[in-house]
Amino acid sequence: MGETMRLTFVVGDITAYGGTERVTVEIASALAQAGHEVTILSLFGSAQPWFDVPEVINIRSASIARFRSRLIRAVFVSLSIRREVSKSSVDAVILVDSILFAFCLPWLVCRSTKIVCWEHFNLSTNHGSRLRDFARWAAAHWSDKIVALTERDGEAWKKKYGINNRVQAIGNPIPRFSEGDAMGNVSSEGSLVVLAVGRLSYEKGFDLLLRAWALIEKRDGWILRIVGGGQEDAALKQLANELNILDSVSFVGQVRDVENEYRAASLYVLSSRWEGFSMTLLEAQYFGLASISTDCPTGPRELLSGGGGRLVDPESPKALADGIAELISDSTQRENLAIIAKLNANRYRPEAIRQVWELMFENLGIR
Repeated sequence: MGETMRLTFVVGDITAYGGTERVTVEIASALAQAGHEVTILSLFGSAQPWFDVPEVINIRSASIARFRSRLIRAVFVSLSIRREVSKSSVDAVILVDSILFAFCLPWLVCRSTKIVCWEHFNLSTNHGSRLRDFARWAAAHWSDKIVALTERDGEAWKKKYGINNRVQAIGNPIPRFSEGDAMGNVSSEGSLVVLAVGRLSYEKGFDLLLRAWALIEKRDGWILRIVGGGQEDAALKQLANELNILDSVSFVGQVRDVENEYRAASLYVLSSRWEGFSMTLLEAQYFGLASISTDCPTGPRELLSGGGGRLVDPESPKALADGIAELISDSTQRENLAIIAKLNANRYRPEAIRQVWELMFENLGIR
């Protein structure tokens, strides 16, 4: 696109450490570096992101306090988004999470700025929120565009809400790692590390992973490294203790330089019960790691469609254990999968994903 667009991404809390925040930064960065004027508005928390952001991006916080009253909080969220949509200088507002569309309804008819609803979960789960169900229904009727992360989820939106031309699937890009970061990692020779990265929460299935690890009889010195933090941290450590596997499991916590973890590993495992896309699985492919993943709704099947890993039944520690055991005992198979993984990751180069976003905006009439 030849002309500069003015775009605002609205996110819950840019200081959070998670896939949603990371990919928001990545897409915003790709668009800003292509010459567009990009702002990230964080509704809660400060304007200090966990992930590195180019200086060319303007980050602001609405500084909404987390009031006890949901009604008061909802009013402030609605007003904050309304102010962004009302600015004549903004061509499009991208709501990062479909639930935010619910807060647009009080003033929706009064706006001229395009509103894009960017879904970061799959449609089969509402994360326990009926408000998210309502927001999705409303977005299907009145948003200018819905962006799903996979073709499978895009088709689910079309089928459930009877819409076609306003839903588009756009995958997430590889994060901004330097080219040197991934060199020589096909895979880390001599490494006996099985890596898992993610938020320590129920949907990520780390309890399933620990139970699978306990079922593997011949680990032969291999270590399971779990990178991430979350509300299940204490419970998972207790489970590892009960399973008597603490001697071969390392809970690393949150890290900023996660690329070092990928470089030091020889196998990646995703144990999720559900995903929207799975940035960590994409990152593992970029770093040339063979992968074992649950075939959970949306994400892994699409990401591994070009090869580089194995899919196993979800919610099955036995299936996960069998997959891990097969690959830790077969270095040739790991190396072959690792080579394919790096090639497969090329489908998600940032410049290619950015161009899809630009074309989508162009089709919305933004020039």
